[in-house]
Amino acid sequence: MKRTTTFLMLMAGATLSVSGVMAEPGKIGGFDIPGKINGTSKKGKKAEESRKLMAQVVVSQSAGSQVTSVNQAMALVQPGGTILVRGGVYNENINVLKPVAIIGTLGDYGREPIIRPSPQSACVTIAPSSPVARVSIEKLIFEFDHRQSSGACINVAGGSVAVRDSAILPIDSDIPIRAAYGTLRPELNQIIARPPLDRGAEPGRYDRLEKYIARHARPVGAANRGWDYMAAGNSAEKFVHSNAVTGGGILNGPAAGVRVLAGEVSLDNNTIIGTRTAVEFSSQDRALVQGRLDNNVLIGNGVGIAAAGRLADLEITRNTIKFNAGEGVKVDARDAYGDVKILANLITGNGTGVYFSEKVRSAFVNSNLVAQNYGDAMLISSGFFGAVAGNTFADNEGCTVQFFSAQQRELNRSYVKVVAGEDFKPGFTYLENNFSADNAYDEKMSKRQLKRLKKAKIDPSTQLPSCASDL
Repeated sequence: MKRTTTFLMLMAGATLSVSGVMAEPGKIGGFDIPGKINGTSKKGKKAEESRKLMAQVVVSQSAGSQVTSVNQAMALVQPGGTILVRGGVYNENINVLKPVAIIGTLGDYGREPIIRPSPQSACVTIAPSSPVARVSIEKLIFEFDHRQSSGACINVAGGSVAVRDSAILPIDSDIPIRAAYGTLRPELNQIIARPPLDRGAEPGRYDRLEKYIARHARPVGAANRGWDYMAAGNSAEKFVHSNAVTGGGILNGPAAGVRVLAGEVSLDNNTIIGTRTAVEFSSQDRALVQGRLDNNVLIGNGVGIAAAGRLADLEITRNTIKFNAGEGVKVDARDAYGDVKILANLITGNGTGVYFSEKVRSAFVNSNLVAQNYGDAMLISSGFFGAVAGNTFADNEGCTVQFFSAQQRELNRSYVKVVAGEDFKPGFTYLENNFSADNAYDEKMSKRQLKRLKKAKIDPSTQLPSCASDL
């Protein structure tokens, strides 16, 4: 029986061959073989399509370029690939839906890549399908029309995102701004005019600030150019400061330079000028957000850094945070599950230096220079816990540290109200390596107190002073 079946199959094949009607590849008797599409397996078809996507796509506006926009490149690049943006002006709003690196490169005659978006939507919307997708943006300049209100410039709705060596600037920013804070940092920095500060009725204030800068230790490894130009400022800083204080703050421009709605974001060596909030952490649909900011320049904004919503961790290190109309750093997280670390930053000329709401349970403020802010150096809840060490708090218009009483959120399954009494001692550590001087509303020590400290060989400037009672 077996031999008969084999013989019939062989004869059937011979008959098809002799008649000249060959079975199509991937088909039997004209019917598709399961798992095949036009003779190619479904798996093979997907592989073929993925091969059409490129690992690297170059965007250019030079004559003959086939890819002239970042969005066009986004459709051609494979997940995990790279888009190189040559110098030029690109009028578009970018949508990132896959893991990708977008890197700016110089074009003809050293032109920089500039993105000029429509104010109706974000400069860049990052919303990858996977929460672990890696997206990076490097060496791009985003310019906005400062006369129009708009949403966030870079809007992050998920993924693991890094923004490096980029700038978010008003479209009318002048050459000194680009020279001092642009992505290229040319040596023109050295010859920019340093206009005198308005000394007004306090001619010694300028000189005092020079002294504080000289005594404050430069952070180890700090590359932030803001430390070099702190003393007298330059025309760029004067320009953005006048814009920030006109009309009570920033009224137009992007609502945020970078807004984080979900995911993890790292910002390194960026410049953000003239937005309503330079960097904003704000949970969308109760998503956890996490951030790290290192060596950025945030000047002339409404607020420097604002964190709200559900905060996992926030680390702010070696940033220049200057001349913002509101707070330099404002942490008002709905739920702060991790630590807030503010380390080795330059915070000056803001409304208030550092603000923590009653919802922040733990924070570390170390090695910062907080000087000449228009309010308190630090304004924190009386229920705050953390360590304050190695900072210089100098010449602020308010107190070194101002405490306020507040209703605390749930703590150990019960609601606790913390009220600062007359003998209240704050629940944080103020170490003796801090330095505080010339803050307008600090209570002056009595002769008896000064004598006791002198006897104990303690520098009075290292002690946390009380706020004046009439504040």
